[in-house]
Amino acid sequence: MKKAIAFHIPSLVGGGAERVICNLANDFAGKGYQVTMITNEMEDRQYYKLDDRVTRVVLPKPTGNRLFKIFRRLGILRKAIKDSGAPVVVSFIGMANLRAILATRFMKTKVIVSVRSAPGREYHGKEKMARFLFRFAEGAVFQTEMARNYFPQSVQKKSTILMNPLLGDFSRPRYEGQREKEVVTVGRLHPVKNHEMLIQAFVKVHQTHPDFVLRIYGDGEHREKLEELIQSLHCEEYVHLEGNSDRVADAIWKSALFVLTSNTEGMPNALLEAMALGLPCISTDCPCGGPATLIQNGENGLLIPVGEEAALVNAMERILTDDSFGAKLGRNAEKVKEQYAPDKIYQMWEDYITEVAAQ
Repeated sequence: MKKAIAFHIPSLVGGGAERVICNLANDFAGKGYQVTMITNEMEDRQYYKLDDRVTRVVLPKPTGNRLFKIFRRLGILRKAIKDSGAPVVVSFIGMANLRAILATRFMKTKVIVSVRSAPGREYHGKEKMARFLFRFAEGAVFQTEMARNYFPQSVQKKSTILMNPLLGDFSRPRYEGQREKEVVTVGRLHPVKNHEMLIQAFVKVHQTHPDFVLRIYGDGEHREKLEELIQSLHCEEYVHLEGNSDRVADAIWKSALFVLTSNTEGMPNALLEAMALGLPCISTDCPCGGPATLIQNGENGLLIPVGEEAALVNAMERILTDDSFGAKLGRNAEKVKEQYAPDKIYQMWEDYITEVAAQ
């Protein structure tokens, strides 16, 4: 009989968490597991492809008053988990974690919750509920010590820290030729990414580096506001919203600099990938500590305080005016490939899940 595992996440649209859970499901399917992916909705578009061997279950939307819908949703999720035959369900993100815990109460199925960003943001307004309910999960996966320390000791003791795996496209050797005169970033167009600060800072940097352009890869709800900002600053000729790309590694491989300006992050995939490509990188030192886990300031990248535009301008100027310094940062950054190799990370996940299942 095949070993079985179930995954639960609200949807498969969007960011780093969705990509990681899809890659995990595909890896387990490739190892012969019976894999079920349970989501709340079917997307109009699916960024990350699931292996054909992964069973996709989309939960029907409950109807009725608010209280009835809460209990009905839990009942529907409980049945889907039971039908999967999996001894363990791994949930990702916010309310999906809380629902997985509640839906499996008094079942034999073990629950592993995974926090993918700063807990204070992921559980805003529900902090006490999360800290309480996490006690009933059999396992918990965090990406940084700062995120783990947000929860009680009883949760910390049964938890582990697992990083994001690095995809194959980003494992290529560092480009050692003449770099393109462009600064790049990759991520959803969302207020938390603070692209406004990046654009405003780059407009200032452009005054001393007029041959450089800024390229922002990604899409999202904040696109219209960013377009308005670009127009108001009259920088349309050198600040470009490039939209989503399925060839990000190719797009940024030869770039001069990568910048992440987020207010909060878990373990930022985009930063990890840019470092693996050997790009000089600048990031905000934001909670819950993901960038600081990756970057040793001044050695393999630069960290700046959250929201400090002047610090970002200075950091960009420093790298763009000193090629040897930028090259040093990039060559040291490339070493993250050794630590975040996919096979290594996936095996750590499997080992932890197996350990929890055996309890």
